[in-house]
Amino acid sequence: MWEIEYTKEYENWFSSQDEDDKIIINAKVIVLSEFGPNLGRPYVDTIHGSKFPNLKELRIKNKQNVIRILFCFNKSRNCWLIIGGNKKGKNQEDFYKKLIKSAEDIIEKNPKILGEKDA
Repeated sequence: MWEIEYTKEYENWFSSQDEDDKIIINAKVIVLSEFGPNLGRPYVDTIHGSKFPNLKELRIKNKQNVIRILFCFNKSRNCWLIIGGNKKGKNQEDFYKKLIKSAEDIIEKNPKILGEKDA
């Protein structure tokens, strides 16, 4: 199993989700922890347009929401859940642009996400 860690921003976002979504999200995170970087579509996809090449998205869909959680595996072989969002009903390009920017800002403020020693 891969160790899963998360940012304060992810924790705040997750806390704001309803109970049904939390159950689905946790189930997908468990799958991610079991398969690690080998997990692919339909669960995980690569994010394009980020300055961090290892940025990925965990893809979750239920009846009401289309949830995306940006994450990365770092040099220390940990998985970091960075930030989440619901793209249902939103312009896809705008949604990803904002979510990627948020994730990049969070990563730049927290070197430990990338496994840097001086975190």
